[in-house]
Amino acid sequence: MNLSLNEEQLLIKNSAEKFFLDNLSFEQRNKILTSDGKLCEDLILKSKELGWYGLPFDQKFGGLGGNITDVMTLIETFGASLHIDPYIFSLLLPGKIIEHFFDEDKKSHYLDKIINDNIKLAYCFAEPNIRFDIHKLNCKVYLEENKYFLKGKKMLVLAADRANSIIVPAIDKDKNVYLVKIDNTSKNFLSNKYKIIDDSDAVDYEFDGFEFNENDILVKLNYEEYKKKISIIFDYLTLAVCSEALGVIEKMYKLTLEYVKTREQFGKRIGDFQVIQHRMVEMYIIKEEMRSLNCSAQVSFSNNDPKERIKSISLNKIFLDTKAKEAAQDCIQLHGGMGVANEMSIGHFFKKLTFLSMLFGDSDYHYKRYELVDKI
Repeated sequence: MNLSLNEEQLLIKNSAEKFFLDNLSFEQRNKILTSDGKLCEDLILKSKELGWYGLPFDQKFGGLGGNITDVMTLIETFGASLHIDPYIFSLLLPGKIIEHFFDEDKKSHYLDKIINDNIKLAYCFAEPNIRFDIHKLNCKVYLEENKYFLKGKKMLVLAADRANSIIVPAIDKDKNVYLVKIDNTSKNFLSNKYKIIDDSDAVDYEFDGFEFNENDILVKLNYEEYKKKISIIFDYLTLAVCSEALGVIEKMYKLTLEYVKTREQFGKRIGDFQVIQHRMVEMYIIKEEMRSLNCSAQVSFSNNDPKERIKSISLNKIFLDTKAKEAAQDCIQLHGGMGVANEMSIGHFFKKLTFLSMLFGDSDYHYKRYELVDKI
């Protein structure tokens, strides 16, 4: 099987790399992170002109009809460039929710709007005390005097800081799941915005009897159907996270290789020491193993075999949380004290990889998931 990129995918990769080279140097990124958010929005607006927002979606909805490898190729360049656009959470996650859950009319309406950035959505997938099980819903919907109310908490809502509306999944006493669209500027619920380890923003929400209208219900379906669809979506997103991490580890390897070729110790470049050369070879092998696992997972999505897909995705995440994280730690160690200095980009890549390794399940969670898949 030929797993090399085709002409279109190379074009996506090369155009993205050139865009980031021109618009997102390490110094420019630091400037954007310390700004009021306008510089970030300006950068996202520029990137839209390259068609990135339409890439994952069908042409009949105004997208470009890109396949899974097209999308993962783009996301890998995001990782290698430390892109600050929360693309996975501001576009892919709400977009895939719309694709899998909405009827045709709502798909056309909402996909067109998010592709053109006329509406910004964030999906509230995480709750307290559920660990990494995205199937669990403790957030409740209840009806009193023909009025709908929402009670519960959502946490780590990524891209919510730039969202006009949030989509909140909640469950009623009859095990029906509601996807409720809520105005993010409303003052009738509590929210707390904070920075996370990779310098991006997240928001926690608390709904204590929050009233909403029937028109705010985007979808109502039974829990088993919700569970089946959300599993596919989050396997796709987990692969996107692993693809971004692949870009991160590729860049960390290159930065470390460049560093050991120039850094001198005891009158010699440290890259001339055999032990350092062996460690660099081990890193190279790890990143290439990671790439092979990523390609295998992309193929699993085309085979329509849920067990194969689940196993492939879990293997990717296990590898990210173990071998890839160890390789990233080696990169930091070879840089010495400079590896954790804010002025060096290598430390920022490490923070990004650390966050990605915990997102959507750590290695313990995915070991158990892999083990249980044959019992489904």
